[in-house]
Amino acid sequence: MLQLKNTFIGAFTILLAYYGGVYLSASLGLPIPGPLLGLVLLLSLLFAFPSIEKHTTLMAQPLLKHMSVLFVPAVLGVSVYWSDIEANAVALVLAIGGTTILSLGLTAWVASKLMKKKSV
Repeated sequence: MLQLKNTFIGAFTILLAYYGGVYLSASLGLPIPGPLLGLVLLLSLLFAFPSIEKHTTLMAQPLLKHMSVLFVPAVLGVSVYWSDIEANAVALVLAIGGTTILSLGLTAWVASKLMKKKSV
């Protein structure tokens, strides 16, 4: 009975963070996706109330264990738009490659600056 209560608390916390993020994104007109805001909200809740971490972990572990099943709709969605992807393949490869190189370079630059400051 206690594990059921803990699971319920974990589910409530995850859903509260998710729907809170979606609500904030929609009501404030932010360009950030609601689920991403929900993750930030969940992180904030876990920092503010460390005791809910075990409840949230209990609920999240089965979802994380079967994450590949949750990606099936996204993979199938790619097949629906395959002709569009094929038509814009060069642009997609350049955009994905360019942003990856940019983000890795920026991360390396910031990390090197932080490491120099730390060693001084």
